[in-house]
Amino acid sequence: MTRISAERAKALALRRYEATAVPWASDRAEPRLDFYSPFGPMIAKTQIAPELVARLNRYADPQVTPGVSREFHVPQAAVVDGGTQSLQAVTEAAIARYVNGVYGAPPEQVRVETFWIVSQVAGSASPMHHHSSDISGVLYLKVPEIADPAEEEKTYISNRRAGFINFMIGGRQEFSRSLISFKPVVGDFYVFPGWLLHGVEPFDGQGERRSLAFNAYVETQR
Repeated sequence: MTRISAERAKALALRRYEATAVPWASDRAEPRLDFYSPFGPMIAKTQIAPELVARLNRYADPQVTPGVSREFHVPQAAVVDGGTQSLQAVTEAAIARYVNGVYGAPPEQVRVETFWIVSQVAGSASPMHHHSSDISGVLYLKVPEIADPAEEEKTYISNRRAGFINFMIGGRQEFSRSLISFKPVVGDFYVFPGWLLHGVEPFDGQGERRSLAFNAYVETQR
């Protein structure tokens, strides 16, 4: 990647932890009330092409045992399959966009350490945890049919069993939110800091919740 000037690098180093003063939302009644949400980690969400999702599922299908939850690594051959549309290329591009969006400059280098697939059946969960990497992510490859759609109206705190992914930071603090949940959708791809607590709740229903995760490291311009 092209190196930036020393002056620009210094400015970025000083501002990398400073949020942009852009309103997150506004109450447009007079006088207008703007809301800012400058603190905390950024979670990015994008969509992965169906062709890549299908290619990964073709690799994963023979590795999955019906009715049994398991995890397994994605071999290098499957990671680079597809050239410019390979899992590796698409993931590195998403990470670069994430870093650029947060810091205002692309990373100098992106290194994905490992990819693995998590296959889970009804009742399976992934407790809240964090990763040791700079950046992590989740891509949904298959989602189950939830037995009771009313479960989706509940919350993580009320013991929802709909298989949502949940991100958490801090605790109960007035005038602040500490939890966000997303319903799994095939092709949805999330990128977030590896240190951010996240977990997946159990689900009741038919089918498999299949996701791909990764750990990556980045070198940023300073």
